[in-house]
Amino acid sequence: MDKFQKYKDYKTIISVNVLIWCKGKVLLLKRSEKKSIDPGVYSGIGGKVEPGESVYEAIVREAEEEAGIKDLGSLRVFSITQHPYPPTECEWVNIYFNATMKEMPDIPKSDEGEFHWVEPKDVDSLNMVHDLQEYIKILSKDPNAFILGFFNYDKSGKLAEKTIEVL
Repeated sequence: MDKFQKYKDYKTIISVNVLIWCKGKVLLLKRSEKKSIDPGVYSGIGGKVEPGESVYEAIVREAEEEAGIKDLGSLRVFSITQHPYPPTECEWVNIYFNATMKEMPDIPKSDEGEFHWVEPKDVDSLNMVHDLQEYIKILSKDPNAFILGFFNYDKSGKLAEKTIEVL
């Protein structure tokens, strides 16, 4: 028996996400109500890594496609997070980055949704993806934190289990 057989049908989607910081605020996307995943929910900027694309190429592409931002400057990975999500029958592995800008660009509304510069203390009042809501609070206290996350959801999409390790 092939010792790797159990992994041959294993499905993993790799995605990237960036939190862009400026003057103590973080840029968040309120996703369009027309989106099939997380409509109307606040998130960072990002998406799936395409086949044959590097993680770096993906984050640069997503920032330009979604927000028109062509220069992310210095990027730093702050988290790797797993999302075994039953409705997709795939595990998502998200690689999260921080970037810092000197000025807050005004980003027009698009098919992706609306962009907002948000104070970290206000994230609890937003309808936000669970991991980033927690991560923004951690990063606002310790910008150098590295976070390993595990967020598991039940078949209805409700958070069933989470583990956060801050290194």
